[in-house]
Amino acid sequence: MASKKTKFAVGLFVVIGLAVAFFAIIWLGTSHFFEKGDLYSAYFDESVQGLSIDSPVKYRGVTIGRVQNILVAPDTALIEIVIKIESGLKPDKDVVAQLKSVGITGIMFVELDRKKKWEPDLSPKISFPPRHTVIDTKPSEIKRFMDSLNLVISQINRMDLEGISVKSKAALDKLNAVISEAKIRQLSSDIKSSLEKWNRAMESIDRAGDSFNLFSQNTDRTVSNLNNTITKLDNVVADNRDEIATAIRKFNSAVNDAGKLIREGTVLMQKTDYNVSSIQRQVSATMQSIEKTSESLNRSIDIISDQPTMLLFGTPPPEKEIEE
Repeated sequence: MASKKTKFAVGLFVVIGLAVAFFAIIWLGTSHFFEKGDLYSAYFDESVQGLSIDSPVKYRGVTIGRVQNILVAPDTALIEIVIKIESGLKPDKDVVAQLKSVGITGIMFVELDRKKKWEPDLSPKISFPPRHTVIDTKPSEIKRFMDSLNLVISQINRMDLEGISVKSKAALDKLNAVISEAKIRQLSSDIKSSLEKWNRAMESIDRAGDSFNLFSQNTDRTVSNLNNTITKLDNVVADNRDEIATAIRKFNSAVNDAGKLIREGTVLMQKTDYNVSSIQRQVSATMQSIEKTSESLNRSIDIISDQPTMLLFGTPPPEKEIEE
């Protein structure tokens, strides 16, 4: 009996658990249908890879909803994204939607922002009735970059690269020819200038040679004249040898006499200095005597001035006694 109760309890527990799990799955699956919010449609003319259902919808970085559904538009050219805004925000005509990625993960989300006044309307044209209120869109940054890159590549492809290459080669050839011609002209001018300098140098050397020849001739004549002069001088010396010897002896004698005279003058000067010194000493002694005599005379005059009777009596008169 106890075994039957245990089996019944286990079976009841399993049934209740399965029922709870079933209702939880149903509730999680249908909870979105009971959420409040408004549905909008946004149409994109580009790939939405990386975007999935329940991806966030943000307004200037703030999450305001999620992606409800992703469909191919009826014209099969556009992609329809059904957006559910749960924050109560009512997008107006100035609000545009754009696809953006989260970092380098490749995960996409929908960004809502207000269109600038100078920004053109880049939203694709719709040729069918939309399911919900339409929010204008604009290409993502990746699509703009790829479109610009494709435009540049197409413009490059339309360029006549072969013609540009031919013209560039012709221009370079002309430039090389001009440079070569300029170099040849410069080289020719340099060679001509060098030759002119060489010619001037040779002319200078020729003039220097002529001057050297003239100098040699003048030197020869000068040496010849000098030889003649020396010869004449030798002849004069030979003819007047005795007179010259006599004159030399007289000159030597005069020099000796002059030396004696100088020595005697020196001795005389020394004696004169001694005499002058002696005279100075005598004059000094005389001046001292005169000075002493003058002092004695002054004293005598003073005494005579005080006692004139000394001129008559020789001695001062005796003093009279005063009677009382």
